[in-house]
Amino acid sequence: MIICGLFPYDRVQVTEAKDIHFDGWVLRPSSGELLRDGSTQRLAQQPLRMLVELLEHPGEVVPRERLVQVLWPQGIVDFDNSLNAVVRKLRVALGDDSETPRYIETLPRIGYRFIGSVSAAPKEAPTASTAPRFRWKAVAVAGVVAVLASVVWWEAQQTRTLAGPVAQFGDSGGRSTNQRAYELYLDGKFQRSRRDVNGSPQAIEKFQAALREDPYFAEAWAALAETYVGAGIIQWMPIDEAMKQARTAALRAIELNPKLASGHSALGTIMLHYDFDFAGAERELTAARAADDRYSRIWHSFGLLRSYQNRTDEAFKYFGRARELEPMTLLYTYSYASLLYQTRRYQEAIEYVRPLLASQPRFDQARGVLIRALVETGDIKGALEQLPLKYSDVPMLSDAGLVYAHAGRRDDALRELERLERRELEGYGMSYEIAIIHAALGQIDEACKALRHAPDDHSQTLGWLRLDPRMDPLRHEACYAEVTQRLFKQEL
Repeated sequence: MIICGLFPYDRVQVTEAKDIHFDGWVLRPSSGELLRDGSTQRLAQQPLRMLVELLEHPGEVVPRERLVQVLWPQGIVDFDNSLNAVVRKLRVALGDDSETPRYIETLPRIGYRFIGSVSAAPKEAPTASTAPRFRWKAVAVAGVVAVLASVVWWEAQQTRTLAGPVAQFGDSGGRSTNQRAYELYLDGKFQRSRRDVNGSPQAIEKFQAALREDPYFAEAWAALAETYVGAGIIQWMPIDEAMKQARTAALRAIELNPKLASGHSALGTIMLHYDFDFAGAERELTAARAADDRYSRIWHSFGLLRSYQNRTDEAFKYFGRARELEPMTLLYTYSYASLLYQTRRYQEAIEYVRPLLASQPRFDQARGVLIRALVETGDIKGALEQLPLKYSDVPMLSDAGLVYAHAGRRDDALRELERLERRELEGYGMSYEIAIIHAALGQIDEACKALRHAPDDHSQTLGWLRLDPRMDPLRHEACYAEVTQRLFKQEL
């Protein structure tokens, strides 16, 4: 449904067709031409209308409903996806990025804001009576420019042939000048952010295609690294394979641009989740923050690092910063809820995730927090009722086995153990989750055996060891002290 008449904009059509100048760009609304540094591209009608609307209100939030009214005055059904597609096309034309925008800032569910610098148009060209005397000079200058451009182009081609293309570093670093590569990169980021399906396979395919177009595209290498990390954590890929691919991509991104925030952030996350190298993770995340402290993934990883270090006040602060920068990213919401559970604020965790699940019923990670918190509050019946509502079998975690153990359904808990053990043999890092179920069943020796193996199989939830309420049955066992010493020896 399109809502009209609620916003301080009363023009549907552009009132004038004068050139608009911003940050070195020139937009000609009458022809749809977008010019910069001697190159010209023609915008399609919808991206053109959106850009004009944003430029007419620089620094102001233009509501999504207003943009829908401008782009589709006759109405449209699926305006969310259609508007997002227009924004992506406009970002491609401008070389902009939603995570580190220079021109178009997204305010999720609210609208968009132009954050570049709109300048006054230069003085008018000479009049018809005076223009002839300058015409010969213009022709001569054009000729010199053409010759110089040819020389520069030829030298650039020779340099590219001999040494390979040099990465183009803008304010955020590492962007490609290959438009097709950039389009594929943006499509990959869109696939990665999808909520309806697991978009990791499609995202990896798009990033790889972008890198075939431009192997020197640093931001695409970093995005590929981040996606492989996520694929390992959600058990779409075996953990060793995923993290090996992620590390190669992250190191390549940093090699191409040593000041690329996303590259250092990706490497720091690998060190945190896979190597359990907390000092190394701190170093890389600090480098990422120095490069761009508005990159939200940095703060999320810092939040996890501080959680694992039992510095929970800082962890809450950092998760809050990540959510402030990207309020619609569900991963950050999950980590905040998980920290509520890990710090034994069970009722707060329950109250936090219930309304979230009402609007996002397929958000399994949040449902897992709810199940664990219900178990800790003694509401085993409520936890059992939540189990069949989980949407996907992956990532396989200990939730069902934990609930069955507390409900006295031993055979069901043992069957869950068998499922996790098969997954473990396939290389998905399940030892920590296996230890939790054994501990809940009172099988302390088996739980200790699994826990001791967890650092070697890179169990993705092992970092929570010192906080995790599910570890309480093992907290006074030698195995718990051994693994804690092994993980946190630099701090103890």
